[in-house]
This record gives sequence, structure tokens and C-alpha cells, in this order.
Amino acid sequence: MKYKIVCDWCGKEVERKRSCIKEHNYCSRTCLGKGNAERFRLYRTKRCDYCGKQFEYFGHHSKRNLHFFCCKECSAAFKEKKSVAVCNWCDKTIIRKESAISRYGSHNFCDRGCYQDFLNFEMSGAKNQRVCGKSLYRILAGMGIGRKLKTKEHVHHKDGDHCNHSLENLMIISPNEHSIIHSEEKARDEYGRFIKQE
Repeated sequence: MKYKIVCDWCGKEVERKRSCIKEHNYCSRTCLGKGNAERFRLYRTKRCDYCGKQFEYFGHHSKRNLHFFCCKECSAAFKEKKSVAVCNWCDKTIIRKESAISRYGSHNFCDRGCYQDFLNFEMSGAKNQRVCGKSLYRILAGMGIGRKLKTKEHVHHKDGDHCNHSLENLMIISPNEHSIIHSEEKARDEYGRFIKQE
């Protein structure tokens, strides 16, 4: 006795013996090939664990792999461990690599502007206070003469106080003159050699 069944691919009705009816039934080898190809394609279809995009996986380790990615960029971004940090200047929450957080220590900033503002505030009154990457006393000395200082021009503090950046205390001299002034201030022994300062 034969039973009427429907082809899983084209929907055509065919007659089959009961012993020949299986989970998937096809009317011809052509429909069998197309159906198997579609099943294998759906089996290979994976969802990217980072961006959620569906893609066809052609690897050989689908049973072994725990995560699947559509491209190398998604794989690298997923494996990159990030943590939440707080900017030390504006208290803004930022996401940063754990390696960067451990490298920079307790200070984290959301951008270069917050970093510069933090430095200017924390180092106000310091000997080598910097503004926009340049020493403050060199900027003030240049403003006093109305131009930027050249690379070979040094700034000497007359009273020896490196925190006193008043224009009267700053003197623009050459590197040779600067070394002579500071060498005269150093103590010497009876043989004219510099005495090491503690």
C-alpha cells in the first residue's frame, strides 16, 4: 500500500511505500540536492557574538567554538577587555581598556583638554609647571618680549626661585651664559672642583 506525501522542497505530491517515508522526503534527486544544500546553509548560519549580524560560517570547528564572529574586527573588539573608569577632572564615566587603566594608574581622563586642566590645577605653583606642553616661565618670558623664544634661548630666574615667574625675575640668556651663572653659584673645594651637594 502506498501513501501520498508532499515533497519538502517543491511541494509536489508523490506516492511512497510506508517503509520509504523518512523525516525529509523529496520527489526527485534534484529536490533532494537543493533541500540538503539549504539545510547545510542554515546549519552554517551563525550570529556574530559582538555585532549580532547573521553570517555563513565556513570553518571546521563549529561544535568546538564557543563564540562566532563575522569579521576579524568584531573578534578583536570582543576579546578586548574594557572596564568603566571615571575622569579625574570632570567626573565623566568613560570606557577604557583594562591595560590602559593599569598603565596610567589612578589618573584617567576622557580627553586631552581634561588632562591639561588637571595638570594646570594640580601643578599650580610647581617649579616646572606646563601649559599646552610648554614650560610656563618660557611662555611668560616670550610674552614679555613680544615673541616666541627660540630653542637655544634659556630663561634664568634671577633670585633662584623657580616658582617666581614675574617678568622682573626672568632673564633671557644663551645656554653658555646660563651654565656660567649656575657654575658660579656652586660651591668649590680648595682645588677648584665642584662640591657634590646632598
